[in-house]
Amino acid sequence: MNDIITTLFNGFTYGGDLKLSVLNYALLVVAVLPFFLPMLQSIAKRWGIVLIVAVVVQATFWFVLRAQGISIIWNAIAGMLVLVVFRHRLSLLMKTKWMIVVSIAVVILADVYFGFTFPLITTIAHGAAFLFGVILYLMLGFRKDKSVSFTS
Repeated sequence: MNDIITTLFNGFTYGGDLKLSVLNYALLVVAVLPFFLPMLQSIAKRWGIVLIVAVVVQATFWFVLRAQGISIIWNAIAGMLVLVVFRHRLSLLMKTKWMIVVSIAVVILADVYFGFTFPLITTIAHGAAFLFGVILYLMLGFRKDKSVSFTS
């Protein structure tokens, strides 16, 4: 039982590293924030599923690979955001579109920062998680929301 608690603590807190924890949880908030906009409520179920699957994958990596952190989660959500902005670029209100683009940009800038300051495996994991979010959103019915209007 102690091993499970230690793994969860290390996973959630980057082994107790306050700086990394604050940075990564801030990135999670930045990635998730656009989904609370009223215009994106129609895809709330899909982004919630992507979030849950990403959390499960991240936690699995904590136990199987002894990985730490939550970067798979915020990268997967950002990957999904890329599809949202491309799919609905013509129907999104400008302020909503900009919030999504800023969210994606912040995540990409963080990935670049981590790419310069952490081992290559971290960059590979971030890129794979971003792609994972894209693929997972496609699997959840990306095309089913063609009739949704974001302009009201």
